[in-house]
Amino acid sequence: MKFLLQVESGLLGDDMGLGKTIQSLAVAEAIDAKKVLIFTPASVKWQWRDEIRKFIESDRRTTVIHGTPKKRQELWHDDDQRFYVANYEQVLKDLEHINCREWDLIIADEATKISNPRAEVSKHIKKIRSKRRIAMTGTPISNRANEIWSIIDFCSPGALGNYWKFLERYCTKNQWGGIQGYRNLDELNARIKRYMIRRLKEDVLTELPEKIVADISFPLTDKEKELYRKIKEEILHEIDHTDIVKLANPMTIQYTIVKMIRLRQLADSMELLGQNEDSSKLAVLKDKLSEVMDSGVKAIVFTQFAEMADIIVRELKDYRPLLISGKVSGQYSEIVEKFNTDEDRRILVMTSAGQFGLNIQRASVIIHYDQEWSLAKMLQRDGRAHRMGQTRGVLVYNLLAKGTIDYYIKRVLHGKSRISSTVLGDALPTMAEIREMLRDDEL
Repeated sequence: MKFLLQVESGLLGDDMGLGKTIQSLAVAEAIDAKKVLIFTPASVKWQWRDEIRKFIESDRRTTVIHGTPKKRQELWHDDDQRFYVANYEQVLKDLEHINCREWDLIIADEATKISNPRAEVSKHIKKIRSKRRIAMTGTPISNRANEIWSIIDFCSPGALGNYWKFLERYCTKNQWGGIQGYRNLDELNARIKRYMIRRLKEDVLTELPEKIVADISFPLTDKEKELYRKIKEEILHEIDHTDIVKLANPMTIQYTIVKMIRLRQLADSMELLGQNEDSSKLAVLKDKLSEVMDSGVKAIVFTQFAEMADIIVRELKDYRPLLISGKVSGQYSEIVEKFNTDEDRRILVMTSAGQFGLNIQRASVIIHYDQEWSLAKMLQRDGRAHRMGQTRGVLVYNLLAKGTIDYYIKRVLHGKSRISSTVLGDALPTMAEIREMLRDDEL
């Protein structure tokens, strides 16, 4: 908090679970901010209201911006409130009403939402009048080093100079103008430190229970293997017959990665491809859950696919699992509260809709049904349970189908975790890496 008071506006990049919310609220209290605007993902804005009421018991003047345009207008102009909580998308619709006053403090939670300088949300949020700004994220660089420019520019406009000059100084580009690498990262880190504080769990929370990660590998059935081989050969055939000039084009790479989603879906369940309901991975999940449930713990199961989340809930119906996904209506905080307090609800199935902002310390087992390409997003998943307030050790299981893309992605993530902290990115694979994966004898 001392750093944020000194710099007035800056980036709070502490690791997940180290209390960024309470630190930002402490700043609001220390500066006696009369009007505080908080932007957050829609899924957690009601949780922010609850956190404010918990940490600042003497002040319950908090409103969550929601409803029809007329209703939102009334809420924005309600001068009796102190904290105004909104989701990022509302800045596109309500900028005129948001600027009805100058804010004493703006807090941007999960600030990777404004990491793309070309996005309209990023442009609009920087137009809001305010005396101080705090950006918060446990993953300051979730994909590419150039993303830090937009977040720092929100906190302190112009601090890192013009965006295009920033790219010229710190990024290397391919022949299509796409960013393919970074340079001068030591210099960039030195510049960023003036505006950002980042602490890791191992540095400041020695009392936090241990996190143990284990891979659970298993073979596919012959039917699953045969279908996997056919899909893989189809993708390879298309790559081999693509003009060599086009192969390095970022659009070609993105298109190929999209096609590879079918491989990931097959490793999860053939049902996602319209086949039968047999799934080796589902069988492994059921076995692991029956084992850990006997010890009385609660577990979170993560998957990338909303359809897979529905299948998992169906297959685990005897456990009466709860579900958080983009297809679920209502407030996620209410689902989390039920999971945390109801001893009969011991499994929570989540997609990426629940990766950010939720506090689920009641869970002490995390199962990654499938892997994200991004290491930062995997850490966001773990951070829902392995955070301040956790009293148990946290067990993290990765379900990896042998001979599939599961193993390749895990290999990529391990490689990223060993890279020096000066390399600030989780770049997508190159076409050469994709070919290597598809031709790997083990895959």
